Amino acid sequence: MEQISINKLLSKYLKHWPLFAIGIVTCLAAVFLYLRYWAETQYEIKSTILVKANNEGQGSIKAESIKNLGLIKNSYNVEDEIGILTSSGIMEKVISAKALNINFYIEGRVRDVEIFGENSPVNILVDETASELIYNLPIRIKLLENNKYELEANLQSGIYKAEHTFGDLVSAPFGTFTITANEETKYEDNGKPLYFVIRETDSVIREFLGNLNVELANMDGNLLSIRFLSNNKSKGEEVVAGLIETYVEEMIKYENELAENTIKMIDNRLKLLSGEIEGVEKTVEEFRTKNDPSNVANNTEIYIAQANDYKKLISDYQTEINVINAIETYLQQGNSETPIPASLSANDPSLTSMIDQYNATLLQKGQMSQSASSANPVIVNLDRTLNDLSKAIVENVRSAKNRLMISQRNLQSNANKYQAQIAKVPSMERQLVDISRDKSTKEGLYLYLLQKREEEVLSLAAPVSSTRIVSLPKAGAFPVSPNKKLFYLAGLLVGFFAPIVFVNAKEILNNKIINVEDITETISVPFLGEIATNKNNANLVTEDKDQSQTLELFRLLHFNLDYLKKTENNQTLLVTSTIQGEGKTFIASNLAATLAVDGEKVVVLAFDLRQPQLMKNFGLPNTPGLVDYIVKNDISIDKIIQKHPTIENLHLIGSGMEINQVGRLLLSKRIGPLMDTLKSNFDRIIIDTPPIGLISDAFALNRYVDSSIYVVRKDVTKKQALQTIRGIHKDDKLNNTMVLLNDTVPPESYGYNVPT
Repeated sequence: MEQISINKLLSKYLKHWPLFAIGIVTCLAAVFLYLRYWAETQYEIKSTILVKANNEGQGSIKAESIKNLGLIKNSYNVEDEIGILTSSGIMEKVISAKALNINFYIEGRVRDVEIFGENSPVNILVDETASELIYNLPIRIKLLENNKYELEANLQSGIYKAEHTFGDLVSAPFGTFTITANEETKYEDNGKPLYFVIRETDSVIREFLGNLNVELANMDGNLLSIRFLSNNKSKGEEVVAGLIETYVEEMIKYENELAENTIKMIDNRLKLLSGEIEGVEKTVEEFRTKNDPSNVANNTEIYIAQANDYKKLISDYQTEINVINAIETYLQQGNSETPIPASLSANDPSLTSMIDQYNATLLQKGQMSQSASSANPVIVNLDRTLNDLSKAIVENVRSAKNRLMISQRNLQSNANKYQAQIAKVPSMERQLVDISRDKSTKEGLYLYLLQKREEEVLSLAAPVSSTRIVSLPKAGAFPVSPNKKLFYLAGLLVGFFAPIVFVNAKEILNNKIINVEDITETISVPFLGEIATNKNNANLVTEDKDQSQTLELFRLLHFNLDYLKKTENNQTLLVTSTIQGEGKTFIASNLAATLAVDGEKVVVLAFDLRQPQLMKNFGLPNTPGLVDYIVKNDISIDKIIQKHPTIENLHLIGSGMEINQVGRLLLSKRIGPLMDTLKSNFDRIIIDTPPIGLISDAFALNRYVDSSIYVVRKDVTKKQALQTIRGIHKDDKLNNTMVLLNDTVPPESYGYNVPT
């Protein structure tokens, strides 16, 4: 059963193979034309960069030491760097620097082709502050001789057309700009019009950011993968290269600003320490002039050594306190627009972290300020964060200073124990120790700050960004969009399935009988067969040599009639249909002619008294006929029977004269004797009746017939007529009802379903 269903399904669609061929060819051709003339080809430009990490260094110096010295300013969050790379401020600088909002096109017959870079013959510098600038206006440019060019544009006020010289400032109704010749161009003038369009920078920014994707190349590292989609390889590579270049420049600029601020703060502190050291040295000189310290007792050396160790530690704490005081002073001076130098706070990790966070927030605010006003909610929020961080840093500084002072006092307490022993030393020695300690403290702090300053100057003199380009921007060899293989596959599938949908939809929406299955699968009435389309419109297929195929079907119909008979001789056959035009008269005429040719003596009765057509098919007169016989008692049966002039054994009885109230004639008692006489003189009697869907004349003749042939026509008879046939068969309104399908396609004409 499954195999039969598959065969039916295949045959259902195979007969529509031209539709499938046309659908597939049409869809593939549409895909080809779309890809060739309308689809926008996009290439993917890839690049990889390495951003700053927490533990990076140079040479043999430890990373942490370099950070303490100021050469690595801060630790960066990779997600923040992605945010910077994809910010509108960075992209706006790239577009402005490379004039990427100016697009050049060569007009084509179907679509225009964009050119860029070395393929463009000119360079354009636009004054975007000009009030008359018109965006998205196609401006034609024609290259002339003698270093001249011609501009043409369609404006609302009319057509603008003027000649200019390369390098001149042009003030046109649509903008102010300067056009120069591109010396490195590879453009070849082939006569096709060239034009350019000035696009609004904000729309270009949105477009480029929409095509840009920056993400981590791997989850455990600091490699960033940059991907950008562009319909022009050179333009896409230029955008990505400009993005990386601008990003590196901004990072170097920020690092240099931080170094400069650190140098300024150290210089101020060095000036103060220099004066203090000079004062201490002068005190030592005066002390040595007045006293001779060479006679200091040897037994004091041990106490002095111990005291000096504690004093050295106290001095170190004092150095850190001084550094913290410097940071506190810097914050209290209100320098809220410049980064806080973090190089002096390396000994306190928590303080360093807060300063790093403050500087990172300040950097973010600076970048946002390039493309947003101070009233922007994000800027306001960043100001609030900076204020909170500043207060937190001050509190942290004060807390750290208190801790250092407590530790310093503890050390001082231990040092005082030895001072008590040293108190026995002459006052000269104690004074010398105090002076030396003060000098050592100030000199240590001075050297520390001087070293810091030199290292900051070194980092400023060699502005090398820690961001490294791992792979240069490079466009792929093949476009990523549109995917030609996918489009052709989709076209093939659409071309294949569209006819299937069409065939099924046609069947669903079609309410008419189109094949044998519509009959046999709906009703259980015996199916007599099918008759192929009468190609030449001949009324009698027996007289048309080209109708041999249809003639064979009528002979097969003769066989099926005997096969499906319920009476012994199946002598009287009634032919009817549902509506006019289904071919019942054609079937009755040709069935009678076929039976006569096969040797049977046949008579055909034109009982379709309202619209008689039978006699016209044979070219014979319609009178005298049935009406004359029924109405006029003096007309005998012999007078209404006409013998066909060419077909042996074929006789016909016409409908007769025209008369009103035809329905009552079929109830006449004269019909009985007529049928009895015909049955005794003819082998086969065929009755052509009116369609039963309109009138019930055929039912009145049911008493005289052995079998009934119900004709349905392909693409004419509605499927709801099958319910009428089912009712007739079930209620025996017509004896031995059989269904015949008329006007089928010739290739199907030899397949019949004969019920057993």
